[in-house]
Amino acid sequence: MTTRPSGNDLALQLIAQDSMFLRRFLQAAVGSGDQAIVPIFCLYNYMCLVIHESHRALGRIAPNIADALAYEHAPAIERARHSVKLYDDKGKQPAEVSAEFRRIVEQHRSELLNNTRLPLGRPWKKDLALWYFRGRLISTSHTVSFFLALPPQSLKPEVLGPDLYDIAVEQGRYVNAVADGFPWEGTCFLDTVTEADWTVLDVRAKKHYQAGFDPSLPRRSRRP
Repeated sequence: MTTRPSGNDLALQLIAQDSMFLRRFLQAAVGSGDQAIVPIFCLYNYMCLVIHESHRALGRIAPNIADALAYEHAPAIERARHSVKLYDDKGKQPAEVSAEFRRIVEQHRSELLNNTRLPLGRPWKKDLALWYFRGRLISTSHTVSFFLALPPQSLKPEVLGPDLYDIAVEQGRYVNAVADGFPWEGTCFLDTVTEADWTVLDVRAKKHYQAGFDPSLPRRSRRP
């Protein structure tokens, strides 16, 4: 006769697996230098999701463990995890999601355009920052605000660095504590990243597809 694990046991197994994955990732990131910058940004909100959801689950099934794992910056971590649930958020309708994006845009305009004393200088100001890594565009300030759940005031270099560092310390401490005692050691996808993976290459098939995006091109230039 076989028995199925209880719901609590399944939850604990999932928490353990997620924690071991993140522990391997953080270990690999430490030794990857600046090659880990983009992957860390891509996994940031997922890490926030795992931390928030696992801590909430432990609060129900193992309150003593949850109390021992209490972490700071909980509001920032909770907000950031929402971007993972953009298309399956049961609490928001499409109109509310659109309103969230409009709010981000308006916050940027207010912070970056309306803070000049000379109205005549406003046309030369920008309401969107572009972030590059080794010559490749990887994000915009709107995208960063959405994924990191930070207001535009926090995107200033003198503010963003210290704030993200403090949150990262809490994330690392939490993941390390949860994964402690589990066989988390092993390889991570970051271990397979090479210098060549960051080379900027233009892989667009211009001969085949450029006309589709620029119908004003002469007919002869549309041919493959």
